[in-house]
Amino acid sequence: MTVPLPARALAVGFLAATLAANAGIAADAPKNIVLILADDLGYGDLSSYGATAFETANIDRLAMEGRRFMDAHSPHPVCTPTRYSLMTGRYSWRTWAGTANVWSDDPLLIEEGRYTLPMLLREAGYTTGIIGKWHLGYGRPSVGNWSEAGVDYNGKIAPGPLEVGFDYYFGIPHVGQQPHVLIENHRVVGLRPESPLQLHRDDRWVGRTSYLERFGFPPRHYFTGGIGAIYDHRNLALRLTEKAVSWIRDHSEEEFFLYFAHRNTHGPIIPNEQFRGSSGIGAYGDFVLELDWSVGRVLDTLDELGLAEDTLVLFSSDNGAVVRELRGHRVNGPLRGQKTEAYEGGQRVPLLARWPGRIEAGSTSHALVALTDVIATLAEVVGWKLPAGAGPDSFSFLGTLLGREQSSAIRTSLVLNSYRGGFGIRHGDWKLLMFQGGGARPVGQPYGVNGWNPYDYDRKQPYGQLYNLKEDLGEQRNLYAEQPARVRSMMQLLRTIRAGAPNP
Repeated sequence: MTVPLPARALAVGFLAATLAANAGIAADAPKNIVLILADDLGYGDLSSYGATAFETANIDRLAMEGRRFMDAHSPHPVCTPTRYSLMTGRYSWRTWAGTANVWSDDPLLIEEGRYTLPMLLREAGYTTGIIGKWHLGYGRPSVGNWSEAGVDYNGKIAPGPLEVGFDYYFGIPHVGQQPHVLIENHRVVGLRPESPLQLHRDDRWVGRTSYLERFGFPPRHYFTGGIGAIYDHRNLALRLTEKAVSWIRDHSEEEFFLYFAHRNTHGPIIPNEQFRGSSGIGAYGDFVLELDWSVGRVLDTLDELGLAEDTLVLFSSDNGAVVRELRGHRVNGPLRGQKTEAYEGGQRVPLLARWPGRIEAGSTSHALVALTDVIATLAEVVGWKLPAGAGPDSFSFLGTLLGREQSSAIRTSLVLNSYRGGFGIRHGDWKLLMFQGGGARPVGQPYGVNGWNPYDYDRKQPYGQLYNLKEDLGEQRNLYAEQPARVRSMMQLLRTIRAGAPNP
């Protein structure tokens, strides 16, 4: 697809304005930045956030040596939208994908000309790398049809991570949907000419019930072939971790930004043999401890190379966990709901930050922040001015991060949504949902059930939900009918932000 002139002009304008406004990295900026994003890790899955069934000692180092955020949120309760928002500082519901995920065969969600986090850091002088899960699509959409991609997995896979600001990419296109392959830069790793990947565009899943049983949802489109390129889920976390460690070693003499987008703890829950039985509560707990080991390998590598003292490390999750029956462990802690839902269990996530000598060790913050805010925060960290229009929904939390007075506007509101499209808003201690339930599945039905309409509602109950999270973190007392004036004012705020205003 030919890039429209306005998009090209926008990209050129971004670059020119940025270079004119920035002379170089601030003297007190970190030499390195490592951003580790877990997948489907719950608010209650870490011992630093209250887990008692097992100990996540390596990740807890970040809490002990840095700052723990108690009111941090993924901007969306599922994978793709959060990753888009993290990369762009913009709500994903402003895109053609809305509140839903994109899949292996969908086009790149990040628009050509859109300013991104890796662009910012590369312009500021950092070598940029992504290891792990991309899940933002590849290729350009067909002309006039955003749902059909032009990428061929047997050839050059582009545009993708390298085209939006990363210097290097090694990872997986998606977790759960085929193809289960690794991509390095623009090519599938280990692909043999005699066994090409073949895409089957068929939403009918008759005869593929094993896929439904294993992953909880039917395949949208699926691939066959790829013998020699298909990876083993049991070894993936180890392989990605060793690649991340080797990339850090290779770039230890440079200023670098590493985005390590982990696969754990997204299903299928298949920990490597060396972690089986380690948690004492089953495969899911073992999978969390596999993640903890991986983070430990990264932190140990920074220590070994003498980089830890001048490296900012951020750790979080792309959304809440899927609720499971586990002995003595609640994946989302005291929170209601789960992944895909607009309840706190779907989008309140752990956020840990360590920067020795700059971030107070063992400190805690109760400020409202979102992963959407990373681009504005890191711009301020490295002393790089964002160009006009970049990161439109992003607010720097550098003041909170460093425990000092905030020099820019702070986040006071956060738009919420569910996987099925229901919207709500957080403002101060108050949370409004303009639908019943979590917005993703009816209570009692298994995760992943298709076809449920979140706008079907019980006429005997209030249409929406209003909670005071300071007094009711578990979202048990619906005050919607008791506070009509507050409901109206928050509805108006939601309309204003959705119409384009970032955070009035």
